Amino acid sequence: MKAFKQSLIALLALVALAGGALANPAPTPSAHPTAQKSTQKIAPVNVNTATLAQLETLPGVGPKLAAQIIQHRPYKNAQELRAKVKGIGPKLWASIKPYVRF
Repeated sequence: MKAFKQSLIALLALVALAGGALANPAPTPSAHPTAQKSTQKIAPVNVNTATLAQLETLPGVGPKLAAQIIQHRPYKNAQELRAKVKGIGPKLWASIKPYVRF
């Protein structure tokens, strides 16, 4: 009977610990790409040679926009990039400008 009580107490303790973990789960990565990027250091990206994954590290650039950037290469400068790729407006350009290289 004593062994049963000890097992029961141990089981209840485990359930209590697990219940606390379920009530306060560990934070999961955000589904929003820019939210993830804001905590990471962003390396400069050459838009003429970068891979799709490298372009996606830029704030506000997802797979669709990265694919457009690749499709319209090469670019001589920012003006040409913005003229060829629809979707890079003033606000997005301001956020990616520090990280874009040609």
